[in-house]
Amino acid sequence: MKITFVQPPAMVAVENYSMLTQPPLGIAYLSAYARQLGHEVHVVDAVGDAIKNFHPWPYHEKRLVQGLSFPEIIERIPSDSDVIGVSCMFTHAWPLVRELILLLKKEFPNAKLIAGGEHVTAMYDTVLRQTPLDICVTGEGELTLGELLAEFQNKSSDYSKVNGIAFVDANQRVIKTARRKRVMDPDELPWPAWDLLDPMVYEMYHGPAVGRTMPMLASRGCPFECTFCSSPNMWTQVWKARNPVLVADEIEFYMKKYGAIDFQFQDLTAIVRKDWIVAFCRELINRNLKITWQLPVGTRSEAIDAEVAKYLIASGCHHITYAPESGSEAILTSIKKKVNLDHLEASAKACLDAGMRVCLFTIVGFPQEEMQDIKKSLKWFRHMAKIGVHEISISTFTALPGTQLFREINAVTPIPVDDEFCYSMSGAASLFGSRSWNPKISRQKLLFLKLLGYFQFYSLSFLYYPERLWKLIRNLFLKKQENKMDRVLSEIINKMPIAFRMSKENASAARQEPALHR
Repeated sequence: MKITFVQPPAMVAVENYSMLTQPPLGIAYLSAYARQLGHEVHVVDAVGDAIKNFHPWPYHEKRLVQGLSFPEIIERIPSDSDVIGVSCMFTHAWPLVRELILLLKKEFPNAKLIAGGEHVTAMYDTVLRQTPLDICVTGEGELTLGELLAEFQNKSSDYSKVNGIAFVDANQRVIKTARRKRVMDPDELPWPAWDLLDPMVYEMYHGPAVGRTMPMLASRGCPFECTFCSSPNMWTQVWKARNPVLVADEIEFYMKKYGAIDFQFQDLTAIVRKDWIVAFCRELINRNLKITWQLPVGTRSEAIDAEVAKYLIASGCHHITYAPESGSEAILTSIKKKVNLDHLEASAKACLDAGMRVCLFTIVGFPQEEMQDIKKSLKWFRHMAKIGVHEISISTFTALPGTQLFREINAVTPIPVDDEFCYSMSGAASLFGSRSWNPKISRQKLLFLKLLGYFQFYSLSFLYYPERLWKLIRNLFLKKQENKMDRVLSEIINKMPIAFRMSKENASAARQEPALHR
């Protein structure tokens, strides 16, 4: 069959300090798997194909679209595509993805339309009610995709035997089949099909851009059950690591084929076992690859001690991010975040002593949070700044669909998952305010607490380590990135003025344009 995967344009919130976009790793894996099965695969990467293009989103004056326009996307999809697959990972992008799906059905009425991703997995009922999709793929997608393509090829109209999907039956009922078991050996899957799209055009990742960068995946899933995280619903609690030798093989291949020199691992939880990370580092050291690599997404501290930190830095790892989320033990317990702050501090010190840059991911505004909890977090942030942690990211809590906290809130006060709800999901990184899910903290106070946390952390960081301020200023002038702060400030300086100007100039006219969906 001929299948076309579409990475939708990115929905950008004007007021956010970061407009982070990344190569579609999931689509690259799905494309490789479908091609391995003998299907003809095309990819339309609507972000990467026009990454510097921004235009207004007609239905919200504070939202822009990054990438190709809808007509440009339609033009790039082969007219004889049998199947069109669309990704929707994030809830804030759903209004845009929905309108795209409606247009795809209009332009390609004979093609089977499928969609997957974290939002689709969590909200399959709403997704199917609002769009003419044939199938929602829930959870891990490769094996499910393979079975679906076989069903389509056999002209089957009964999908009930395919695990891991949702669809609307002949009686207009939404049917969800049994959850598909996870792939137990990720190395059974082919490497991502980066020949079908260009990952090198992406300038912004989770971590700083320090050269020709490639996204990587060394494991799948996460063994933990944090109540604010959508991972348990999407991936279950199964964590499976790849063979470290094969991961190093993939890195070496990308070095030769694409000239990549930096690798950013996008794993949900990259480091769980000490023996695995030591074996991986030794493999890189033995090959003498002369690369840098990063763990820019939140990882665990249990497996990282002084020994591991030395291996990390010797193998080229220069940036690591921990995700403690809170400095309050009570909150950590309530959100099932199994992290010991003393152990995390010791792990962070080991990485700092080894010469790595260390970042912390944190959240304020959990529904059950009291002011005393936030004060404990702020105190802990200040302490971590003093011991030398380089960076902090303070997000405001968002009730992500598919999470335990979303279900708990919804059980008390039903949450309408409408467009305004979706737009609010981008508020975690807002500079000017976001929705508060805590009944005791207003949105204005929540923003103040977030900015106060940033001010206290960086004031102390620059006071105790003044050379960092001069490096920050220097890097801005030289357009050099050594850490996340360099990346974020570069974005603000280069993109935010454009975004605000475009949003202001086009808001009035854009609001008059009717939406496809009602």
